[in-house]
Amino acid sequence: MGRNANGRSSIYQGKDGYWHGRVTVGTKDDGKPDRRHVMAKTKAEVTAKVKKLEELRDKGRMPKAGQRWTVEKWLRHWIDNIAIPPRISENAHSGYRVDVEKHLIPGIGAHRLDKLTPEHCEALYAKMQEVRGLSAGTAHHVHRTLRNALNVAVRRGHLGANPVLLATAPRLDEEEFEPYEIGEIKKLLKVAGEQPRNGVRWVFALALGLRQGEALGLKWEDVDLTTSMIRIRRGRLRPNTSMAVRPSPAVAVRRVTAHSADRFGRRPDGPSQRLDAA
Repeated sequence: MGRNANGRSSIYQGKDGYWHGRVTVGTKDDGKPDRRHVMAKTKAEVTAKVKKLEELRDKGRMPKAGQRWTVEKWLRHWIDNIAIPPRISENAHSGYRVDVEKHLIPGIGAHRLDKLTPEHCEALYAKMQEVRGLSAGTAHHVHRTLRNALNVAVRRGHLGANPVLLATAPRLDEEEFEPYEIGEIKKLLKVAGEQPRNGVRWVFALALGLRQGEALGLKWEDVDLTTSMIRIRRGRLRPNTSMAVRPSPAVAVRRVTAHSADRFGRRPDGPSQRLDAA
């Protein structure tokens, strides 16, 4: 087959003895045709490559020309410029950054973005669990972070398809949490009692089953001793060294007794004390 002047794909044998293929896949930013080149030793091989380019073009999955992203380069760009607050929460960004810096870049960062395979991802998850002894939950979180990052790369035309969607995610077995023993709780309450401010959140978390962020966000105005109710209105986050406050997605109500208030460091008739101590 000779070269075609009308933008159709062409396959020909060059003077170098190799077979060459050229496929028009779209238009470049400067308005010129985006014509990709492939080569191989045999006509059958180059024909297969041409068909693959045509399939990517027809499905709208052709990566943009002119930029060779590595996994590391893309992940750094994504975490520093795209997946950032206020587009996502401080907590989510902090978790993404740990996954990127601690697990993904050291594990698969050297691969070219368009050459990453599901097998590369699965090998990373297995190494995290079997070699490094990390939990399935940690590996699964890394899986989700990588999936989200590469979904953006696909939408922006830097990647034809997301290989993470074909990778088998780490299996999560539901864990049954064991409550603290009475002796352990007494030890924790003793230590908490020695910390007039910060210890309050540990007492609240133990007594009412609050998350630490919910306990940090409590104020005395959220406690109604008349009705023996406490309303969880907000959570406090501590990303890195700063403290951020976010509204709770729904106001939770917990029951609290006068006896509980006494244990928490404030009697019903005692002075008011803030519970949002850090």
